[in-house]
Amino acid sequence: MIFTDQTGTHIELRDTPKRIVSIVPSQTELMYHLGVVPVAQTIFCIKPESEFKSAHKIGGTKKLQLDKIRALRPDLIIGNVEENSKEQSLARREEFPGGRSDIDDLEEAWAM
Repeated sequence: MIFTDQTGTHIELRDTPKRIVSIVPSQTELMYHLGVVPVAQTIFCIKPESEFKSAHKIGGTKKLQLDKIRALRPDLIIGNVEENSKEQSLARREEFPGGRSDIDDLEEAWAM
């Protein structure tokens, strides 16, 4: 399966991702709301509060701990243009499939 993220980057996935790392607080919260529990999230992904304490943390949105991410062997990493730097995203894409959202309005939020 090949997908294109909101930055125009193509993401190839062999199967439906089951081990997702979220590095964006709003998208982490959305995942939980949809019933999808990420294998890890950032220290800033504090909602829902009931999940935060037990969630596996992999650093901050700007300072990811790649060694911890590698150990988790994610199928997908989801990020965001505003929260995560382009350089950081390119570095992690060398090892893991992942995309970045770029949301400025409701229409783009639905597209994400």
